[in-house]
Amino acid sequence: MLRQRALSRDRVLFRVLKNKSPVASSICEKLNHNVKNIVLLSEDELCELWQHMKTILIEAKKLYTQRLSNKSKYVKEFNLMVKLIRTITTMALETIVQRIFIPNILLENIMLLHSVILPNIKDEQAKNEISYLLENWWSLDMTWKEKVIINSLKYLIQNSKFSLQHVKRLYEIRSTITLLKYTEDVQDLLKLVREKLVMSLEEGRMLILYLFTLGEQYILGIHNNVRVVLQSIGHNCIAAYADLYVSAWLNATEKLKKFITENCVNNVIYHCFRAYRDSTGRGKLGKNLLSFLTAIHDSKHQAAKLMIHNQCKPLLWKHLKAPGSLIRCNAVEILFVTSSVQYTCATRDRNKIYLQKFYKTITDLLNDSDFEVCNVTIHGLFKMLEKYWNCIPNNIIRDWLNILLHHTKNANNSKIRANIFIGLKRIWVKERSHRILKDFLPNFANSIYDNDKTVLEALIKLLWHAQNQLGIPFWDIVPLTYVLDRLETTQDTFLLQELVKLIWLRVSSNGTHYDKIKDELAYIGTSNINAIRRFCYHSKPVINWNTSIKLIETFLSMIKEEMECLPVVKTLNKNRNKKAKFSKEENRYENDSLNSWNEDFDSYRDVHTYIDIIAMLLVSNIKSMEEEKFYTEEMNILQVIAHTIPEFLKYFRETSINESVIFLFSLIPPKYFLNKIEVIEMLIQQLCDPDISDDTLLTIIYVLMKWNKGDTILYALTNLFTESFNINARSNQNTTNITDIFQINEKGLELSLRILKHLLHIEYQSKDIFDASEHLSEVLLWVRRAIVPHISHVDVNIIENHQICISIIKSTFDMSEWLLKEYNSTPKLCCDIVLLYCSCLSLAIGIVFCSSAFDTIMTLLDFSKMAYEKREPNLLNIVVPNFVCVTMVTLTRLKNITLASKAHYQKQCCDTPSDRSINDAMNTVIDAILKQ
Repeated sequence: MLRQRALSRDRVLFRVLKNKSPVASSICEKLNHNVKNIVLLSEDELCELWQHMKTILIEAKKLYTQRLSNKSKYVKEFNLMVKLIRTITTMALETIVQRIFIPNILLENIMLLHSVILPNIKDEQAKNEISYLLENWWSLDMTWKEKVIINSLKYLIQNSKFSLQHVKRLYEIRSTITLLKYTEDVQDLLKLVREKLVMSLEEGRMLILYLFTLGEQYILGIHNNVRVVLQSIGHNCIAAYADLYVSAWLNATEKLKKFITENCVNNVIYHCFRAYRDSTGRGKLGKNLLSFLTAIHDSKHQAAKLMIHNQCKPLLWKHLKAPGSLIRCNAVEILFVTSSVQYTCATRDRNKIYLQKFYKTITDLLNDSDFEVCNVTIHGLFKMLEKYWNCIPNNIIRDWLNILLHHTKNANNSKIRANIFIGLKRIWVKERSHRILKDFLPNFANSIYDNDKTVLEALIKLLWHAQNQLGIPFWDIVPLTYVLDRLETTQDTFLLQELVKLIWLRVSSNGTHYDKIKDELAYIGTSNINAIRRFCYHSKPVINWNTSIKLIETFLSMIKEEMECLPVVKTLNKNRNKKAKFSKEENRYENDSLNSWNEDFDSYRDVHTYIDIIAMLLVSNIKSMEEEKFYTEEMNILQVIAHTIPEFLKYFRETSINESVIFLFSLIPPKYFLNKIEVIEMLIQQLCDPDISDDTLLTIIYVLMKWNKGDTILYALTNLFTESFNINARSNQNTTNITDIFQINEKGLELSLRILKHLLHIEYQSKDIFDASEHLSEVLLWVRRAIVPHISHVDVNIIENHQICISIIKSTFDMSEWLLKEYNSTPKLCCDIVLLYCSCLSLAIGIVFCSSAFDTIMTLLDFSKMAYEKREPNLLNIVVPNFVCVTMVTLTRLKNITLASKAHYQKQCCDTPSDRSINDAMNTVIDAILKQ
């Protein structure tokens, strides 16, 4: 296609040429409309041909001159002229390439193309073809080649920014560069140093190296452009410029080598020392300067390394002692770049002195009081150790490790602590540093307690590196007890997840067989039960559900096996309690019993661990327990557990693990138990045990409320409360020991108060187990029916004997007020609260509830305002005013009692502080009502 277009363009020229003269027409016929046939022409015909070509080019010159005055004119003629020029250029190229005889008239055409056409023509293809012709004229060493190459050189310089081919062509005629006379042209050429396209091509880099050989002005020009580039260039491109400097320096004459060193390299070094820096590190230019200097020093040529070292040395020791910490940071970076432990001096003694000074300098910098200097030193130290570990004496390395250990314990800056572990991971390679670091790293174990997330992340990555790359278990570096302790206490999500992964690594270290896993879990659980609970609770990412099911089944079997052995141990335990009181002659039997008791404790501890693991694995894996939406596998394992744990509840009731067994019931929906009623009765039986612990009490209430058995708890409370008073009445008939009777009553009533407080406790009012409005209404009704009648005839002067009842009622009032504040309670619940208050305030001892009543009135006013706005006005219009009236009656009764007691004091004023307090409270409530 391109060839057809060229032939079409050529025909335009031949058509014009035919009309010139008969000779020209004959030449056209001989060429047969193909410029490649120019070899067929005789010398005379060739001269005649180029005479006509000159005429056309002169006409083109005139056309360009005319078009300058009016660009809109001669458009058609101009386009035609472009085609003619391109054909003439092609014909000239064929002539100089194929013909030995070159007519002088052709030189005149070349001069016109160079001086007139190339600078003025806008068509890029025509410019490119003319330039290519002139380049070949130069390469073939034709006449006056120096006079017809400059414009071609300028054209190539301009287009080398965009085209690889132009870069290659420019490199081919690089010897013409010295012909550039104008400073602007030279500057344009030197700016090619900034172009990524030029630097990406081998010919481009060779071109710049050639410029280094042209003298001092070119070298300075290159360096100035490189400085501009270093302000913004990416890190990956810096090495190419450094290689240019090294190659130019190595290949230069002694004079130019000295010039490059003094004016280019030293300039880079100075600005590298003085580069801008802040708390985040060097700026862009500073980083690039350091990378540039590093790349030169890392050259494979020893002479270049030594040159950089020698040029940096005078400035280095000066800047390391500078007062400014940021300048010292720059100097530290250059120290590690340019001062190698492999540097060798002329003599052995000098080399030893140099290394001693080098090591001492690093030690001093590690102990620098400025944390930025210290941090930069640590970073550089690890990079050096990574490359030259085998070159540094072991005692020096241990000294540095001790300093780093001190920093992990005492450095206030978390970056320092984190960078130490990042660096240790980098240098810990089996072939080199394995022996020293393996022995030393356990000293860093306390860093697992570091509070900074970055430090912990770096430490954990180091532990994983030791495990995966070197086969060293993490517990050989950080003791397992430390990891468990951290797992137990941490609140950081990231650390928790990473510690769970580490624990699983330990658990599965002997293989993934279930027996080995359960043995390891049991061992860890006996070491730290809270840690193993958290591990199992957050274990879903590392333990799949099938493995969890197998583990649960295995632990259930293990508990049954333990139960078969425990009865004998329990008997021994009881015997120990009795025999402990015997005389010294029986010490041997006592020691045997004590050993049996210890075995009993250990056995319970193992079972405790198994039960907690089962519970936490269930919680971790069954997330839809409240909705009771289970998969088949989940239902199967829940049924297995439900059929097994009632036996555990009977067996372990008198043991320390009773509460853990009961908690397991809360994870199983009641429908899975074969005899749900029997299970509930066993739980209620424990609930009513006066000696029950608070933890067990809470757990039983939690289970029953989760099973929606709040009414069962209230029924048990009623029986417990009534039974206490019945015992009192029955005992009064048969005994006169009031102290014993009161103790029995106190225990029952005290247990009732504990149950009620836990029932109303805030932590059990979550959505899954407690409906505030419904359950509190039941409690309020129970208090009115079961508690209030027992204090209805109590005199205010003997309330001490009924303090438990009063405490129960006050606890109920406190929880009621809290619910009014925190929940959008229903008006019905508010009415139930008011009814209970009215029942209590109307009693003879109602005055003890006045303080709570005032607080509740104020809360009800806020709540009733909201209810009024929701079109439920009765609460504000009827209920609250009646509540206020009852409270006022109680206060009036209190005031009358007070006045009666003061009647014999005729001169004493009745306006006592107590009276004023009552009046102030009444006024506050009345004002609030009026505002509402």
